Amino acid sequence: MRYLASGLVIWFLCVFGGAAQAQAHNVSDIVAAEDAFLGAQTEDNRAILMAALASYEGEPTVETVRAHHILMTSDTRAGIYDAMFESAAAARAHYEPISNVIEKQFAEAGLVAAIASFNGDLDPNAMIAMAHVQGFATAQRNDNGERADWARDLMYESDAWLMTMDAYFESTRTRHVSDEEIEQVLETYDSVDYAANAPAAASLDELGLPLCTGLMAQKPKLRQPRNKFRKGMFGAVILGLEFDSEGQVINPRVLASVPLDEFDERSLETVGKWRFKPDDPDQVGVTCRLNRTDIVQPVVFQFR
Repeated sequence: MRYLASGLVIWFLCVFGGAAQAQAHNVSDIVAAEDAFLGAQTEDNRAILMAALASYEGEPTVETVRAHHILMTSDTRAGIYDAMFESAAAARAHYEPISNVIEKQFAEAGLVAAIASFNGDLDPNAMIAMAHVQGFATAQRNDNGERADWARDLMYESDAWLMTMDAYFESTRTRHVSDEEIEQVLETYDSVDYAANAPAAASLDELGLPLCTGLMAQKPKLRQPRNKFRKGMFGAVILGLEFDSEGQVINPRVLASVPLDEFDERSLETVGKWRFKPDDPDQVGVTCRLNRTDIVQPVVFQFR
């Protein structure tokens, strides 16, 4: 079973201090190899650039980070998993000393490596690698305690991949990473708040009413367009939604969709018809409320 990498767009933005200028190390071979690769992205030019990056022993510079980024992006677009893993793993290792400066690029390199490891080799250890991506992205906060858009997106995308991997390994009865092991990884990043529903469930409205208990009426059922996907293929969609005062789903949106996003429109259309049904309708507005925001609804699927 092989998947395409989900629609990953890697943006390059890098700011270094004076200690990491190009003059500090000789990067001429890397720059020359990069120019040749950009001129013609052949296997030979890729090999030359990869070798130049591998032989470099200095600190990361603007030039070396850019070269790793270019190579990894090219491999990701080509969808060749062995090449993706090679360049992404090399990029992640090179970025690690300055991961506190280029958080986004460091996390994206880890994401690509984990995707390639799973898609190419069906390696159960890809779940641990993906958990590190989720933990790192979830823990990223600015001075105001806010999470950047890139971190939020990677948090949900890595979680969707973890669910996809888990579903696949469960179906094949392959020994793989447990939920407890994943949580242990997340805890090392102080990122245990990844369950976004927890704070919402405990919140009170302006009248002091807690949320009603009940169940989501998932009608109609979410059915994926089988004709577009291969038999045995797994995937996951993470949806964000809200409930109005009647418990009707409003403002559904896709937070992550892997391995492909071709069923997003159907997912939104279907989930928009769902409704939350309270255990005791007579208590709505009296002792509890239905309206809430920031609901995260994961959906895992398999095409049979």
